[in-house]
Amino acid sequence: MVCPVSSRRGFRAFVYAFFLLVPVVAAATTVRIVQTNSAGDNIHLIDPATNTVVGIITGIEVNHGAVVGRDGKHYYFTNEADHTVDVVDAKTLKVSKRIPLSGRPNNLSIGLDGRRIYVALRQIPGGVDVIDTASAKLAKTVPTEASASAADASAAAASSTGTPASAASNADDSFDAMPPVPR
Repeated sequence: MVCPVSSRRGFRAFVYAFFLLVPVVAAATTVRIVQTNSAGDNIHLIDPATNTVVGIITGIEVNHGAVVGRDGKHYYFTNEADHTVDVVDAKTLKVSKRIPLSGRPNNLSIGLDGRRIYVALRQIPGGVDVIDTASAKLAKTVPTEASASAADASAAAASSTGTPASAASNADDSFDAMPPVPR
């Protein structure tokens, strides 16, 4: 039997397609599953009650991470091809802004208050880019010694509350201690 996921990229696409579904709340009463496609340029929004695709977002090449703004008005996706976070209007499903980053993004996390988005940079040395959601601009980069991972973005979001956090990198088996990220 031939395995359809014989390459590393194919395997990642397989994993993202079937296991890394990101549930988000698009509005106070509407739940959607956001299915990114890191092997393409489209993203599917799925209604979990009916298991049907209810929206398709296009034009975000090698999309990877996804979060929804706390107000439900915007989706934020990492765009690995262009090294940006792409902001999508939740009503029109069109890209409204591309926020340039300091490196290649991996995954991202949003702070509890929704004011900041933390983007893990997959490069060595790594870092976590911090985006201000009000201005939709890169506010700062928190350097890490290792290639950042999804855990780093989550750790940075957690540390934005003033609590130090730590994260391991899946890229090079290292461990980072994230100091509290200044607001």
